[in-house]
Amino acid sequence: MKIEIGKVLKAQGIKGEIKLVSYLDDSTMLKNVKQLYIGTKTYTIEKIRFDGEFCYVLLDGIADRNTAEGLRNWSVYADKECLALKKDRYFITDLIGCKVTLENGDIIGTVKDVLQYGAADVFVCDKDGKTVFFPFLNDLVLSVNVDNKTIALATKRFYEVAVYED
Repeated sequence: MKIEIGKVLKAQGIKGEIKLVSYLDDSTMLKNVKQLYIGTKTYTIEKIRFDGEFCYVLLDGIADRNTAEGLRNWSVYADKECLALKKDRYFITDLIGCKVTLENGDIIGTVKDVLQYGAADVFVCDKDGKTVFFPFLNDLVLSVNVDNKTIALATKRFYEVAVYED
């Protein structure tokens, strides 16, 4: 499965290198990636260097600035299995569709989206047409099992932080 990992911002230098903004929490997760997918083409990574949320990538087949400039604003994908996550980190695509329950057994709903605002990701759950929002906090989330598509929350803390849409 391919996952969107960033976007080409511009050509960098004259040798065909591209500047990529990374959507990953830690762009160094790309160290083990050998290929990137841009548009309908597959490119082999010849060289990659990191600078915060940015990566500078030299791709096989992109030999000059003009060719690299042709990739500007394209989304960049990588094979999901090549991206190693740290413990207790998850891909948003794995969280979508998870059933959310409280420790007391109440069903909150199904994760429909995850909003990223900086301080904490905000989960959007739906149950019978009602939407509830709650932050992904360490003292709220008791367990996440992406294989079983389940998320368990602390009941008391949930009612302190949850926001229901009218």
